[in-house]
Amino acid sequence: MINADFVLMPIFAGRMNKRSKGTKMEKVFIKEFKNGENIATIFILNRKEVKRTKTDKLYAEFTLIDKTGKIEARLWDNVEKYANKAETGDVVLVEGSVVEFRDEKQIKVDSLKKMSDGTFDYGDLVRVVEGRDDLFKKVSTYLSEIKNPWLKALVESFLLDTDFVKRFCDGVGAKSWHNAYIGGLLEHTYDVMTIVDKACSLYPEADRDMALFGAFLHDTGKIYELDEKKMEYTIEGGLIGHIVIGYKMLVKRMESIKDFPKDLAMRMEHIILSHHGEYEQQSPVLPKTLEATIVYHADELVSQANAIKEIKRAQGGEGKEWSNFITIKNRKYFIRDTKEESWDNSPA
Repeated sequence: MINADFVLMPIFAGRMNKRSKGTKMEKVFIKEFKNGENIATIFILNRKEVKRTKTDKLYAEFTLIDKTGKIEARLWDNVEKYANKAETGDVVLVEGSVVEFRDEKQIKVDSLKKMSDGTFDYGDLVRVVEGRDDLFKKVSTYLSEIKNPWLKALVESFLLDTDFVKRFCDGVGAKSWHNAYIGGLLEHTYDVMTIVDKACSLYPEADRDMALFGAFLHDTGKIYELDEKKMEYTIEGGLIGHIVIGYKMLVKRMESIKDFPKDLAMRMEHIILSHHGEYEQQSPVLPKTLEATIVYHADELVSQANAIKEIKRAQGGEGKEWSNFITIKNRKYFIRDTKEESWDNSPA
């Protein structure tokens, strides 16, 4: 039986933090870039688009990431020579200069090439959540409190699967918007479970076991949707998506438990399928139970709050008041630290 003392195997000392053999190039991080400086450093290529200007001149747009953030880049010359040197998910060496465009730092690219394994350290490129063992134990503690015997059997099915646990704890929460780093899926799941637990205390009419387990399950499909090392969608993720992947994972495990109640199965499937909340957010169905509604809103709150926190982390400081324009949300965020405001000083 899984309980709160479930001990996670030392699965985190592997490929993300281990340095490969070979000569490494010294990494210069995005957070440290200064306007006007020349750079020659490595990134993960997160996005690539080849376009034409109004005058039909070929150019390329890139989004580059490392563990401190992301930056947009433009290649104006020798596009045909360099644009096809790498694809999204590849680690690339970029040479160029840091420029400012509409109050945002960008890179004017002079050259770009794909790097070979052994010439870089993924620890420089991909951010990793520290203390994942403790975080997973907290998730396990929540799951150990589930009393429904059918759901307890499902909990054991997931947590005794060491491959699932490793993927779950290595997984990223999203490609770019929230918790987009190694361990982000685990971190996001714990936060959602915490909010769901509080909500069920306020609304005792909700079935806490179903809601809490639904919070644990809601994004598990992301372990196959996203490649945590390349920060890119897998083929399965791109074609099917994490909602359907997670739904299939759940159905398969419920079918392995003899006589699993049909009504309970349907309610759990509904939580997974409706957790995006709206058709416009690619939700196959809308939340139609109290438990599904709680999971959806907890997921939405945690996702948006984490995303804004990350915007403040990456773009805040130095007296900056507004973030860059966030296209996905059609707004800028006010990110000035309250410590810079006069009311924050306590009266004498």
